[in-house]
Amino acid sequence: LEGSNAKQQMIELIRQNYNHPSIMFWGIQNEIQIGGERPEVRKLVKELNELTKKEDHTRLTTMANVMFVEDTDEYNYITDVVGSNRYYGWYTGEAGDFADWIDGFHQTNPEVGLCIAEYGAEGIVQYHSDNPKVKDYTEEYHALYHEKVWEIFETRPFLWATYVWNMFDFGANIRDEGGVKGRNNKGLVTYDRKIKKDAFYMYKAHWSEEKFVHITSKRFVDRAEDKINIKVYSNCNEVTLYVNGKEMESKVDDGRIFIFEDIVIHEGINVIKAISKVDDAVLEDVASFNKVSQPNTSYEAPDEGKGEAVANWFQMPDFSEVVVEKLQITDDVYSTRCSFGEIMINKEADAVLRKYLGEYDGHPMFAMTQKMTIDQISALARDIYTEKLMYMLNKELTNIKK
Repeated sequence: LEGSNAKQQMIELIRQNYNHPSIMFWGIQNEIQIGGERPEVRKLVKELNELTKKEDHTRLTTMANVMFVEDTDEYNYITDVVGSNRYYGWYTGEAGDFADWIDGFHQTNPEVGLCIAEYGAEGIVQYHSDNPKVKDYTEEYHALYHEKVWEIFETRPFLWATYVWNMFDFGANIRDEGGVKGRNNKGLVTYDRKIKKDAFYMYKAHWSEEKFVHITSKRFVDRAEDKINIKVYSNCNEVTLYVNGKEMESKVDDGRIFIFEDIVIHEGINVIKAISKVDDAVLEDVASFNKVSQPNTSYEAPDEGKGEAVANWFQMPDFSEVVVEKLQITDDVYSTRCSFGEIMINKEADAVLRKYLGEYDGHPMFAMTQKMTIDQISALARDIYTEKLMYMLNKELTNIKK
């Protein structure tokens, strides 16, 4: 019977866990659309929802859609509430893009209960930058990303939940990013559970009542600049900064983030203290920064700035001379609407992909992406799958009949 295994697992899941008071929702599926557009899968998802409501009518049903699912797709309306796994600011676009998408979805679907079921960025504690940017793998970008995204979520109370991906770095055999193989580094805590990244303390400042101060970028020890900015996360009302024993300035609460700009440091070791007084207690954090003549290159991810740090995505040729023109795409020819798996079985179409994407089927991510269309992949990595690349692929693929 179609979907009988999934249905049996759903029944067992509910009956085994029915009496746990912490369970508020039953999850039907996660990113099932990665397998491509399949009517039988849509039908099964509906049947799983109906089955779940029959087994337990007291709890809500939900599911998590992959980010290329359109706002008006039926997948947004099957369960009681819905989640979306979104990675603006990492796989595509900028962190600020969350605001426009959430507002647009809510305007289109005002009655749909929406949550962000996954969001995150890679942050590796060995890498640091004074000028953090998307996909540099630095602890500074990781923290800045979460600052910006949380600010967007916090001001949109109609979201029923938001879930950081992930609490801990974790093993993932197909990964090869930022010089680290076999690991997803989106955690707020390192894989060995020993180091809480700066972003951890950003959330603690918002969510914990335990008063604390935390100086960020402590692992960014060697500094080549004469002046640096010191950022502190804290849930205290006021923080005072000391540099080499000298009191510099105090700042009052500004969204749990305290930034002290243009702090002068001298040659050698500089001791920075952040202090806050709460009732009769004095809370403090200490960091040491070493003024050096040249930047420490070990703080950069391998091939950072050359577009090669993300080994999971294909490397693209130069399209600077390409002029994009309008193309007529029909269903009887190959195009970026086709899946990688569909294209590769046709030698001529496969050759087009290899011309622009190299040996794409030997890539560690291919097993996951072969059932996805090129259009779907492009939605996840628009900075790589540019308009010109998509044009050149379609220009050649549409000359090949199915």
